[in-house]
Amino acid sequence: MSILLDKRELKKAAKELPLVKLTDVIETLNAVLAERQVEVELITQLEQLAKAQGFTMEQLGYKLNNDLISTDAQDGPSKADKRPTKPKFKTINKDSQYFYVENGQLQLLRTHTMKKGLQERGIDVVPVTKVDKKYAKQIDGLIADATAQAIENFNAKVDAWNEWAAANSEEILTKK
Repeated sequence: MSILLDKRELKKAAKELPLVKLTDVIETLNAVLAERQVEVELITQLEQLAKAQGFTMEQLGYKLNNDLISTDAQDGPSKADKRPTKPKFKTINKDSQYFYVENGQLQLLRTHTMKKGLQERGIDVVPVTKVDKKYAKQIDGLIADATAQAIENFNAKVDAWNEWAAANSEEILTKK
């Protein structure tokens, strides 16, 4: 088995085999590949059926086999095994936000790493207290949009966390 996973060993073994035997090996591997593809299709159908009935594959006592995942993913931990970062919701405090005007429109500074780049381009980045009065009405709308985006991002991370947490007996989080 290990010879199949190491490309150099596989090439060396293939060079030692006569052409007839090499053809037999290829046919055998193609047959195994076809069987695996049928298995993957059946598993996909089973997952869809389980989802439609409101179950997860783990609840049905079925654990996906790592050898169904491509060999590239086997180099590191698989995505299902890797612990995601536990999401924390950060409220957006209006008083601590920074804004800038670009193309005649007020924009909310999303990350402080943007601040330096904007300043290098000659765009002033100002705190909420120093925003020009003609843009003051737009502040609440920008904060509301940013809050909605933050909630959406948090909820997506909660979904990923809860999927992992259910499989690993960890705390299940609630969405905002």
